[in-house]
Amino acid sequence: MKKLLIFLLIFVACSVQGQDRYYYGDHAKFNPNIPTPEDFFGFPIGTALVRYDKVVEYFKLLAQKSDRAAIETIGYSWERREQIKLLITSPTNQPRLEDIRQKHLQLVKPGTKVAYSEQKIVVELAYNVHGGEIAGTDAAVLAAYYLVAVEDPDILRRLNEAVVLIEPSQNPDGRERAVTYINGFHSNPPVADPADIGHGGGWTPHRGNHFWNDLNRDWLALSQVESQNRVAYYHRWYPNVYLDFHEMGSSSSYYFEPSPLSTWNKILPQSNYNVLTAILAKQFSKALNKIGSLYFTKESFTNLSPIYGSTYPDYQGGVGVTLEVGATSGVAIETDAGVRTFARNLKDNFEISIAGLIAATDEKEVFLKEQKSFFESALQQADRLTDKYIIFGSKEDPSLNRLFLEHLLRHHIEVYALSKTTTEGGKTFEVGTAYVVPLKQGQFRILQSIFEENETNAFDKETTFYDISAWSTAHGYGIPFVKTKNPITPGALIQNVPDVVPFSVDQSLIAYAFEYNDYLAAKALYFLQDKGVIARVASLPFTSKTTQGDHNFFAGTIVIPVAYQTLEETHLYQVIQEAATRTGISIHSINDGFSVRGIDLGSNNIRVLKKPKVGLVSGGNWTTFGEVWSLLSETYAIPVVKLNAQNLDRIDLQSYTSIILTGGQHSADFAQRLAAWVNAGGTLINLGAANSWVNTAVFPAVSNENNAGNRGADRRGNALAEVTPLPAGGRGGDSRLSGIIVKGELDLRSPLTYGLTNKDVYLLRTSFGSIAPNTIDNSVVKSTDVLVNGYADTTILQKVKGNIIVGTISKGRGTVVYFAESPTFRGYWLSTGRLLTNAIFFGVGASPRRF
Repeated sequence: MKKLLIFLLIFVACSVQGQDRYYYGDHAKFNPNIPTPEDFFGFPIGTALVRYDKVVEYFKLLAQKSDRAAIETIGYSWERREQIKLLITSPTNQPRLEDIRQKHLQLVKPGTKVAYSEQKIVVELAYNVHGGEIAGTDAAVLAAYYLVAVEDPDILRRLNEAVVLIEPSQNPDGRERAVTYINGFHSNPPVADPADIGHGGGWTPHRGNHFWNDLNRDWLALSQVESQNRVAYYHRWYPNVYLDFHEMGSSSSYYFEPSPLSTWNKILPQSNYNVLTAILAKQFSKALNKIGSLYFTKESFTNLSPIYGSTYPDYQGGVGVTLEVGATSGVAIETDAGVRTFARNLKDNFEISIAGLIAATDEKEVFLKEQKSFFESALQQADRLTDKYIIFGSKEDPSLNRLFLEHLLRHHIEVYALSKTTTEGGKTFEVGTAYVVPLKQGQFRILQSIFEENETNAFDKETTFYDISAWSTAHGYGIPFVKTKNPITPGALIQNVPDVVPFSVDQSLIAYAFEYNDYLAAKALYFLQDKGVIARVASLPFTSKTTQGDHNFFAGTIVIPVAYQTLEETHLYQVIQEAATRTGISIHSINDGFSVRGIDLGSNNIRVLKKPKVGLVSGGNWTTFGEVWSLLSETYAIPVVKLNAQNLDRIDLQSYTSIILTGGQHSADFAQRLAAWVNAGGTLINLGAANSWVNTAVFPAVSNENNAGNRGADRRGNALAEVTPLPAGGRGGDSRLSGIIVKGELDLRSPLTYGLTNKDVYLLRTSFGSIAPNTIDNSVVKSTDVLVNGYADTTILQKVKGNIIVGTISKGRGTVVYFAESPTFRGYWLSTGRLLTNAIFFGVGASPRRF
């Protein structure tokens, strides 16, 4: 037994030593006081996956043991895991990090003089933005140890000229989900057969974060907390080089940029592509040639939009590059080219990481000057435009104003208060509820991207789109804005988002009411219902006497009578005041039940609302599932019951007011029970592909005669909306649909549009899905052929013209609501997301309202 133990110890020691040589070479010497990755994690790196919490612990240990390293926590993920950066530079530089950072910021301030010899180049190594792309974090461990422990004069010299920022995982929650799953099926020897369950991931891939959002596409939208933390830290340092490590199909070799030139955005200086990317590519090829790894370039991916980690740096005067290695989804996997090992992927990523530092320091001044020039040229580019200012703001929706203002400030865009009421382009913007953004500023290019419209960036037919071709976030928020060439005198510079101003509510003996036009009105409504308040909604407008004078209330107003409540009057008042304080919603106190105009408070057109209980069914589109879950729980504080698709036959549906489907195929028994539940008064909400299953299984088309029991004179016999797909072209053809923004038209008679007063809405079209008009009662949203942003030829626009995007039909005492596409695209499409929340609160009885 003793001999066996000695043998095992010798075997492990040799394995560790062998792994060191495999990654670092035979001649590398290291500081013996710094624990190796294998010493710390307890196994040779590459033979299993390292846990994220242990990586954080190890990086903290490196910062403690090495005079080259410091660590910073930049925030916390949704699941409260630390997001960290390890800052590596020479021992001489470490005490001067803040001074180095302040000097580096001179590069991004136009007009500032810079002494390049005093500057340090900033290199960021960012790994594992997609949780299941596992070769990033483990490679980060190898790179971090090497840079803090290697005793190589050349590396020390380079570290004296640079600050290296290492983020071991840009997606801690997704990384941990992947590690738990893959390590949970790990065995020794590893199973390389790709059919093994350990190479899979179930219904939800490991790619996303807690809410299954794709963090790699969230750099501009910043809908997720991890992205918000990362971009905030990005603007502290403005890296010159940003290496973004990914994985692709297992049979592929290694990819690094340049991408195809047809994917370059013309708003960016082409020197970024021709010069900076070329410098890196030359060093990358040298590094992979040295170890015999194959690679390819110029065949895929894009540099068009700032939504990615590899492109946002391009819009900040740095250079971001996509790096992709063939995935193993474990320790080893069989491919057509042979068995790919995790260790080999780590070796490739490690070599590329060090190559990035070498390239940056070899051409330090080139990178620094390019960044300085970038922000100077931004002012010149803005000067050439006819438009000089953007005015934005909603006088009806202070919450939306705050959200969008926060969005701009996160990107370090200069925003000023509007100094006097202004009318431009048929829109009136008022002091106190509107803001001014000068186009001439250092962040001009990001600013243009946020307000992107086709007159400022039209694409050629040759342009290749890897993802959406329209990425404007202003249209997603639905914030009113206008671009103007007229001179504007801005007010004070806005440095922080204004605090919510608590609305002081007077106590009433009759009723309270608030209009539904504020983005957080749904949050206030649910808060009240959750406290036991019985709320009602008015389907017609009215004018009432309030303690502040006569007030006109629009259809969709929430009315809370003092009578008929289970809460005592004083307690009710306290809850009402708390709702107003939490959200800033203006809640009015009505002192007469007899209206000045319109319906009275006792009208049957003011109906009682049920407190929502939402069931969100798994098994469909996992990104849409996550978007809906995030929107309801995080924005509106509405708990969402996530229903396992495999257990639907055992779930009692009667307790739910709304059930949301995002796709998937379910049992015949569930379909039958779902139909009965809708007829009994439930609201069924179908998103995207879910319509097809409902069409065939839940409510197959029936005749008008069989559907005679439905309410309303114009109810049609066909029981549900059918999404009619049209053929989409490829990425390179003229008939492709590549995520475009078009104008849409709202039917303001529908309860789904409560709170919205403008029939115009912006739609992000990612498919040709359309709801057949003869299968619904009401068309709520139609798509026009007015292209706002993105690439689409006339053929495409004719195909989307008139498409019904949202529609409803009544079934028995319930309602079915159809969305042809996700209304909450990537968590930042707020405008149509409001239709979804309205469907949850007001879906039952969603017939057009009268005026």
